[in-house]
Amino acid sequence: MTKALILINTAPGADRGVANKVKKLKGVQNVYLVSGLYDVVAEVQADDASGMVAFVYDKLRVIKGISGTHTMFCLDV
Repeated sequence: MTKALILINTAPGADRGVANKVKKLKGVQNVYLVSGLYDVVAEVQADDASGMVAFVYDKLRVIKGISGTHTMFCLDV
């Protein structure tokens, strides 16, 4: 399994709507509205790295209101 934290920028005023849409996607474990440089953070799990890439490009970045993402793959300590 591959886990990532995905930092999401939204259009002004779109943060809550985007967060609610992201919550419904398969593989999303948690979604948070945050303050600072990003608007929403999603904790996502996929089978492998290629599955995570497919999730980001095919399911997440196509959501209306998302203006950008930054994906951080979680590594074992």
